[in-house]
Amino acid sequence: MIKTPQQRQRGIALLTVLLVLAVMTTIAASFSERSRMAIRRSVNHSQYLQASWLALSAEELAKRALKQDMEDADGTVHLQQYWATNEVIYPVEGGQIIGSVEDMRSCFNINALSQGLTDTEKQTNPNQKPLVQKQFQAMLEDMGLDLYLAEMAAERIHDYIDSDDRTSGSYGAEDGDYEAREVPYRAANQLMWHHSEMRAVLGISQPMYEVLKKSVCAIPGDDTQVVNVNTVEAERASLLVGMFEGELSRGEVEDLIANRPLEGWESIEDFWSESAVQNVTLNDTAKSAFVVDSSYFRFKGAAKVDNTVFRLESILQRSGSSQFVTLTRQYGGQQ
Repeated sequence: MIKTPQQRQRGIALLTVLLVLAVMTTIAASFSERSRMAIRRSVNHSQYLQASWLALSAEELAKRALKQDMEDADGTVHLQQYWATNEVIYPVEGGQIIGSVEDMRSCFNINALSQGLTDTEKQTNPNQKPLVQKQFQAMLEDMGLDLYLAEMAAERIHDYIDSDDRTSGSYGAEDGDYEAREVPYRAANQLMWHHSEMRAVLGISQPMYEVLKKSVCAIPGDDTQVVNVNTVEAERASLLVGMFEGELSRGEVEDLIANRPLEGWESIEDFWSESAVQNVTLNDTAKSAFVVDSSYFRFKGAAKVDNTVFRLESILQRSGSSQFVTLTRQYGGQQ
Protein backbone atom coordinates (compact mmCIF):
# COMPACT_ATOMS: atom_id res chain seq x y z
CA MET A 1 0.00 0.00 0.00
CA ILE A 2 1.30 3.39 -0.98
CA LYS A 3 1.45 5.85 1.98
CA THR A 4 -0.01 9.27 1.53
CA PRO A 5 2.05 12.39 2.36
CA GLN A 6 -0.05 12.89 5.50
CA GLN A 7 0.77 9.37 6.74
CA ARG A 8 4.46 9.92 6.05
CA GLN A 9 4.38 13.14 8.09
CA ARG A 10 2.78 11.28 11.01
CA GLY A 11 5.59 8.71 10.88
CA ILE A 12 8.26 11.39 10.88
CA ALA A 13 6.53 13.16 13.78
CA LEU A 14 6.43 9.90 15.75
CA LEU A 15 10.13 9.29 15.16
CA THR A 16 10.88 12.85 16.21
CA VAL A 17 8.91 12.41 19.43
CA LEU A 18 10.68 9.13 20.18
CA LEU A 19 14.07 10.74 19.50
CA VAL A 20 13.30 13.70 21.77
CA LEU A 21 12.03 11.30 24.44
CA ALA A 22 15.22 9.24 24.22
CA VAL A 23 17.40 12.35 24.51
CA MET A 24 15.39 13.64 27.48
CA THR A 25 15.60 10.23 29.17
CA THR A 26 19.38 10.18 28.68
CA ILE A 27 19.72 13.70 30.06
CA ALA A 28 17.50 12.85 33.02
CA ALA A 29 19.51 9.71 33.74
CA SER A 30 22.74 11.72 33.54
CA PHE A 31 21.37 14.34 35.94
CA SER A 32 20.22 11.58 38.27
CA GLU A 33 23.66 9.91 38.24
CA ARG A 34 25.40 13.24 38.80
CA SER A 35 23.06 14.04 41.67
CA ARG A 36 23.70 10.61 43.19
CA MET A 37 27.47 11.07 42.90
CA ALA A 38 27.25 14.57 44.36
CA ILE A 39 25.26 13.26 47.31
CA ARG A 40 27.73 10.38 47.75
CA ARG A 41 30.67 12.81 47.69
CA SER A 42 28.93 15.03 50.19
CA VAL A 43 28.25 12.06 52.48
CA ASN A 44 31.83 10.79 52.12
CA HIS A 45 33.22 14.25 52.90
CA SER A 46 30.96 14.55 55.92
CA GLN A 47 31.98 11.09 57.17
CA TYR A 48 35.65 11.88 56.55
CA LEU A 49 35.42 15.07 58.59
CA GLN A 50 33.55 13.25 61.34
CA ALA A 51 36.13 10.46 61.38
CA SER A 52 39.01 12.97 61.49
CA TRP A 53 37.52 14.73 64.51
CA LEU A 54 36.93 11.39 66.21
CA ALA A 55 40.57 10.42 65.60
CA LEU A 56 41.71 13.69 67.17
CA SER A 57 39.39 12.95 70.08
CA ALA A 58 41.12 9.58 70.48
CA GLU A 59 44.46 11.39 70.63
CA GLU A 60 43.07 13.63 73.36
CA LEU A 61 41.89 10.57 75.29
CA ALA A 62 45.42 9.17 75.05
CA LYS A 63 46.82 12.41 76.48
CA ARG A 64 44.38 12.26 79.37
CA ALA A 65 45.26 8.64 80.11
CA LEU A 66 48.96 9.51 80.10
CA LYS A 67 48.35 12.55 82.29
CA GLN A 68 46.43 10.44 84.81
CA ASP A 69 49.14 7.78 84.81
CA MET A 70 51.89 10.35 85.38
CA GLU A 71 49.94 11.91 88.25
CA ASP A 72 49.34 8.52 89.86
CA ALA A 73 52.86 7.20 89.26
CA ASP A 74 55.80 7.50 91.60
CA GLY A 75 58.13 8.70 88.88
CA THR A 76 58.16 5.49 86.85
CA VAL A 77 56.59 4.47 83.56
CA HIS A 78 55.64 0.81 83.18
CA LEU A 79 53.36 -1.55 81.28
CA GLN A 80 50.70 -1.87 83.99
CA GLN A 81 49.58 1.72 83.52
CA TYR A 82 46.43 2.65 81.58
CA TRP A 83 48.32 4.00 78.57
CA ALA A 84 49.82 0.55 77.90
CA THR A 85 46.43 -1.10 77.30
CA ASN A 86 46.66 -2.57 73.80
CA GLU A 87 44.25 -1.51 71.04
CA VAL A 88 41.57 0.23 73.10
CA ILE A 89 38.26 0.36 71.19
CA TYR A 90 35.59 2.96 71.98
CA PRO A 91 32.17 2.65 70.33
CA VAL A 92 30.71 5.95 69.14
CA GLU A 93 27.51 6.85 67.36
CA GLY A 94 27.80 5.55 63.81
CA GLY A 95 31.21 3.94 64.25
CA GLN A 96 34.16 3.42 66.57
CA ILE A 97 37.59 4.78 67.48
CA ILE A 98 40.67 2.65 68.10
CA GLY A 99 43.94 3.69 69.67
CA SER A 100 47.16 2.42 71.17
CA VAL A 101 50.14 4.11 72.83
CA GLU A 102 53.78 3.06 72.70
CA ASP A 103 56.67 4.26 74.85
CA MET A 104 59.28 5.70 72.49
CA ARG A 105 61.98 4.87 75.01
CA SER A 106 61.36 1.19 74.32
CA CYS A 107 62.80 1.47 70.80
CA PHE A 108 66.10 2.66 69.36
CA ASN A 109 66.00 6.35 68.50
CA ILE A 110 67.86 6.45 65.17
CA ASN A 111 68.37 10.20 65.54
CA ALA A 112 70.91 9.35 68.24
CA LEU A 113 73.15 8.01 65.47
CA SER A 114 73.91 11.63 64.57
CA GLN A 115 76.20 11.75 67.60
CA GLY A 116 79.94 11.72 67.10
CA LEU A 117 82.67 10.94 69.60
CA THR A 118 82.56 12.79 72.89
CA ASP A 119 85.63 14.72 74.05
CA THR A 120 86.38 11.95 76.53
CA GLU A 121 86.13 9.27 73.83
CA LYS A 122 88.42 11.30 71.54
CA GLN A 123 91.03 11.51 74.29
CA THR A 124 90.76 7.81 75.05
CA ASN A 125 90.78 6.57 71.45
CA PRO A 126 90.02 8.95 68.57
CA ASN A 127 89.66 6.00 66.16
CA GLN A 128 86.90 4.22 68.04
CA LYS A 129 83.22 4.33 67.09
CA PRO A 130 80.75 6.45 69.05
CA LEU A 131 78.98 4.53 71.81
CA VAL A 132 75.58 4.79 70.15
CA GLN A 133 76.94 3.22 66.94
CA LYS A 134 78.33 0.30 68.93
CA GLN A 135 74.94 -0.18 70.59
CA PHE A 136 73.06 0.03 67.28
CA GLN A 137 75.43 -2.39 65.59
CA ALA A 138 75.15 -4.92 68.45
CA MET A 139 71.35 -4.70 68.23
CA LEU A 140 71.34 -5.34 64.48
CA GLU A 141 73.69 -8.30 64.78
CA ASP A 142 71.39 -9.84 67.38
CA MET A 143 68.48 -9.28 65.00
CA GLY A 144 70.22 -11.47 62.43
CA LEU A 145 72.12 -8.99 60.24
CA ASP A 146 75.71 -9.85 59.45
CA LEU A 147 78.63 -7.70 60.59
CA TYR A 148 78.96 -5.85 57.27
CA LEU A 149 75.28 -4.87 57.07
CA ALA A 150 75.21 -3.82 60.73
CA GLU A 151 78.30 -1.61 60.36
CA MET A 152 77.12 -0.20 57.04
CA ALA A 153 73.69 0.72 58.41
CA ALA A 154 75.14 2.42 61.49
CA GLU A 155 77.69 4.47 59.54
CA ARG A 156 75.41 5.46 56.67
CA ILE A 157 72.52 6.53 58.88
CA HIS A 158 75.04 8.59 60.88
CA ASP A 159 76.32 10.28 57.71
CA TYR A 160 72.80 10.85 56.41
CA ILE A 161 71.64 12.79 59.47
CA ASP A 162 74.78 14.40 60.87
CA SER A 163 75.45 18.05 60.05
CA ASP A 164 78.74 17.68 58.15
CA ASP A 165 79.66 16.23 54.75
CA ARG A 166 82.48 13.94 55.91
CA THR A 167 82.03 10.19 55.64
CA SER A 168 82.51 8.07 58.74
CA GLY A 169 84.18 4.68 58.83
CA SER A 170 84.71 2.39 55.87
CA TYR A 171 81.10 2.23 54.73
CA GLY A 172 79.90 5.81 55.15
CA ALA A 173 78.10 7.73 52.39
CA GLU A 174 77.67 11.46 51.91
CA ASP A 175 76.38 13.86 49.22
CA GLY A 176 78.73 12.62 46.50
CA ASP A 177 77.41 9.08 46.81
CA TYR A 178 73.78 10.20 46.65
CA GLU A 179 74.36 12.61 43.77
CA ALA A 180 75.89 9.77 41.72
CA ARG A 181 72.66 7.76 41.79
CA GLU A 182 70.37 7.42 38.78
CA VAL A 183 67.93 9.76 40.51
CA PRO A 184 70.31 12.08 42.38
CA TYR A 185 69.57 13.68 45.73
CA ARG A 186 71.54 14.73 48.77
CA ALA A 187 71.94 13.55 52.34
CA ALA A 188 69.42 15.20 54.68
CA ASN A 189 72.07 16.38 57.17
CA GLN A 190 69.35 16.80 59.76
CA LEU A 191 67.45 14.61 62.20
CA MET A 192 64.62 12.44 60.93
CA TRP A 193 60.96 13.07 61.68
CA HIS A 194 59.88 9.49 61.09
CA HIS A 195 61.78 6.22 60.92
CA SER A 196 60.44 5.56 57.39
CA GLU A 197 62.98 8.16 56.19
CA MET A 198 65.60 5.42 56.58
CA ARG A 199 64.52 4.13 53.16
CA ALA A 200 66.29 7.14 51.64
CA VAL A 201 69.60 6.04 53.18
CA LEU A 202 71.91 4.40 50.66
CA GLY A 203 72.07 0.65 51.32
CA ILE A 204 68.93 0.39 53.45
CA SER A 205 66.92 -1.98 51.27
CA GLN A 206 63.25 -2.76 51.73
CA PRO A 207 63.96 -6.19 53.33
CA MET A 208 66.45 -4.58 55.74
CA TYR A 209 63.98 -1.81 56.55
CA GLU A 210 61.30 -4.40 57.35
CA VAL A 211 63.69 -5.87 59.94
CA LEU A 212 64.83 -2.52 61.35
CA LYS A 213 61.41 -0.91 61.76
CA LYS A 214 60.41 -3.48 64.38
CA SER A 215 62.85 -2.02 66.90
CA VAL A 216 63.63 1.54 65.83
CA CYS A 217 61.86 4.89 66.00
CA ALA A 218 62.67 8.53 65.33
CA ILE A 219 62.02 11.12 68.03
CA PRO A 220 61.84 14.52 66.28
CA GLY A 221 64.38 16.98 67.59
CA ASP A 222 65.90 14.50 70.05
CA ASP A 223 69.32 12.94 69.46
CA THR A 224 69.66 10.89 72.63
CA GLN A 225 69.37 7.13 73.00
CA VAL A 226 67.72 6.27 76.30
CA VAL A 227 65.92 3.02 77.07
CA ASN A 228 63.18 2.54 79.66
CA VAL A 229 63.89 -0.90 81.12
CA ASN A 230 60.31 -1.07 82.42
CA THR A 231 58.64 -0.97 79.00
CA VAL A 232 60.87 -3.04 76.70
CA GLU A 233 58.96 -6.18 75.77
CA ALA A 234 60.40 -9.59 74.91
CA GLU A 235 59.83 -8.97 71.19
CA ARG A 236 62.43 -6.21 71.42
CA ALA A 237 65.00 -8.10 73.45
CA SER A 238 67.57 -7.22 70.78
CA LEU A 239 67.30 -3.58 71.87
CA LEU A 240 68.64 -4.40 75.32
CA VAL A 241 71.25 -6.74 73.86
CA GLY A 242 72.48 -3.74 71.90
CA MET A 243 72.35 -1.37 74.87
CA PHE A 244 74.47 -3.87 76.81
CA GLU A 245 76.84 -3.92 73.80
CA GLY A 246 76.41 -7.68 73.59
CA GLU A 247 77.57 -8.36 77.16
CA LEU A 248 74.25 -10.10 77.81
CA SER A 249 72.95 -12.71 75.39
CA ARG A 250 69.45 -12.63 73.97
CA GLY A 251 68.44 -15.47 76.29
CA GLU A 252 69.75 -13.61 79.35
CA VAL A 253 67.89 -10.46 78.31
CA GLU A 254 64.67 -12.41 77.77
CA ASP A 255 65.02 -13.90 81.26
CA LEU A 256 65.62 -10.41 82.67
CA ILE A 257 62.42 -9.16 81.04
CA ALA A 258 60.44 -12.23 82.12
CA ASN A 259 61.52 -11.72 85.75
CA ARG A 260 60.87 -7.98 85.75
CA PRO A 261 58.55 -6.84 88.60
CA LEU A 262 54.92 -6.53 87.49
CA GLU A 263 55.01 -2.75 87.81
CA GLY A 264 58.63 -2.48 86.77
CA TRP A 265 61.63 -1.46 88.81
CA GLU A 266 60.90 1.47 91.11
CA SER A 267 64.31 3.01 90.50
CA ILE A 268 67.22 2.46 88.17
CA GLU A 269 69.28 1.47 91.20
CA ASP A 270 66.89 -1.44 91.76
CA PHE A 271 67.48 -2.50 88.17
CA TRP A 272 71.26 -2.46 88.51
CA SER A 273 71.01 -4.49 91.71
CA GLU A 274 69.55 -7.43 89.75
CA SER A 275 71.90 -10.41 89.77
CA ALA A 276 71.54 -10.78 85.98
CA VAL A 277 73.35 -7.47 85.40
CA GLN A 278 75.82 -7.59 88.27
CA ASN A 279 78.74 -8.60 86.06
CA VAL A 280 78.08 -6.07 83.29
CA THR A 281 81.14 -3.87 82.77
CA LEU A 282 79.51 -0.85 81.10
CA ASN A 283 80.97 2.54 81.96
CA ASP A 284 78.94 5.28 83.62
CA THR A 285 78.09 6.93 80.30
CA ALA A 286 76.61 3.72 78.93
CA LYS A 287 74.74 3.03 82.17
CA SER A 288 73.21 6.50 82.16
CA ALA A 289 71.22 5.49 79.06
CA PHE A 290 69.10 3.12 81.19
CA VAL A 291 66.09 4.73 82.90
CA VAL A 292 62.69 3.83 84.38
CA ASP A 293 60.62 6.70 82.99
CA SER A 294 59.86 8.35 79.67
CA SER A 295 58.77 11.65 78.15
CA TYR A 296 57.94 10.56 74.58
CA PHE A 297 55.06 8.38 73.45
CA ARG A 298 53.70 7.42 70.04
CA PHE A 299 49.93 7.30 69.58
CA LYS A 300 48.43 5.31 66.73
CA GLY A 301 44.72 5.81 66.25
CA ALA A 302 41.93 5.29 63.77
CA ALA A 303 38.29 6.26 63.55
CA LYS A 304 35.66 4.48 61.48
CA VAL A 305 32.37 6.08 60.47
CA ASP A 306 30.25 3.81 58.27
CA ASN A 307 32.79 2.68 55.63
CA THR A 308 35.13 5.64 56.05
CA VAL A 309 38.37 5.04 57.99
CA PHE A 310 40.68 7.86 59.12
CA ARG A 311 44.14 6.99 60.49
CA LEU A 312 46.36 9.13 62.66
CA GLU A 313 49.85 8.82 64.14
CA SER A 314 51.08 11.34 66.70
CA ILE A 315 54.12 11.77 68.89
CA LEU A 316 53.24 13.05 72.34
CA GLN A 317 55.79 14.76 74.54
CA ARG A 318 55.54 15.24 78.27
CA SER A 319 55.63 18.90 79.24
CA GLY A 320 56.21 19.42 82.93
CA SER A 321 55.31 16.69 85.37
CA SER A 322 52.12 15.38 83.77
CA GLN A 323 50.99 17.56 80.87
CA PHE A 324 51.34 16.31 77.29
CA VAL A 325 51.61 18.17 74.00
CA THR A 326 51.46 16.90 70.43
CA LEU A 327 54.96 17.11 69.00
CA THR A 328 54.09 15.84 65.51
CA ARG A 329 50.99 14.50 63.83
CA GLN A 330 50.73 12.48 60.63
CA TYR A 331 47.50 11.65 58.86
CA GLY A 332 47.08 8.32 57.17
CA GLY A 333 49.80 6.69 59.26
CA GLN A 334 53.21 5.44 58.15
CA GLN A 335 54.79 2.04 57.73
